[in-house]
Amino acid sequence: MKHFLVTGLMVALGSGCTVFPERNGEPQQWRLLAPEVSDAPTETAERVIVRLVETRAASAIDRRDMAYSRGRQSLAYYRDSRWASPPGVMLNEIIDETLSTQPWVRTVVRGGARVPAELSLYCEIQRLEHLLEPASEDVREGKVRLKVACSWYRAAERQLVEATVFDETTELDADNAEGYATGAQRLVDDLMSRLVEQGARLAGQLAADAEVVPAAD
Repeated sequence: MKHFLVTGLMVALGSGCTVFPERNGEPQQWRLLAPEVSDAPTETAERVIVRLVETRAASAIDRRDMAYSRGRQSLAYYRDSRWASPPGVMLNEIIDETLSTQPWVRTVVRGGARVPAELSLYCEIQRLEHLLEPASEDVREGKVRLKVACSWYRAAERQLVEATVFDETTELDADNAEGYATGAQRLVDDLMSRLVEQGARLAGQLAADAEVVPAAD
C-alpha cells in the first residue's frame, strides 16, 4: 500500500513514511496518495465511464494549511507544516487515480468533458482536522477526523442513486504533523475502499437494468 509523502527535496527513500529535514525554516509539505484498493467484485464484465465532478472542500479547510482543533468551536493551523495541495485537490486526484484502476471502469472523465458517462460522482470534504483531545490532566490524546459526503448519479438521467457520508476518526501514533498525515492517509484508504465497493455495485446494477427487455404489447 502506498503511503503519504513529504515533499520538498528530490530524494527517494524506502517504502513507508518519509520525513525530510526542513530547509532554511521552510515548512514541511505532506501529500496524501491513492491507495492500492483490491478489485471489488462486480456482477458484470461491462465497464462504465465515470464522470468525476470536481471535489470541493469546506471553506475552513480549502487551503494548504493543516488544520487542528482543541475543542468543538476552535480551529487553528500548523505553522511549520502544510499540505502539498489543498485537500479538495488531493482527494480529486486520489479518486481519479483509484477509480481508473478498477476493472469495472472504462475511463474517468473530469467535470464538463463532453463524453457520455454512465455514472457521475461528486464528493465534498466537510472536515479534515487533527483533534487534540485531553485524555487526562497530564496526557493529551490526538485523533484525525475525516468527513466526506459523496453522491453517485446516473449520469444520463442526472438521477441520484446513492448518497453516503464517510465520517470517521483514527487515533494517532504521535501528536504531530507526521502522525496527523499518517492517520489522514489511513482514513483516505478506507474512504476509497468504500467508494470502489459502491461504484462496482452500481455498475453491476446498470448492466442488469440494461438487460431487462420490455414486454411486448
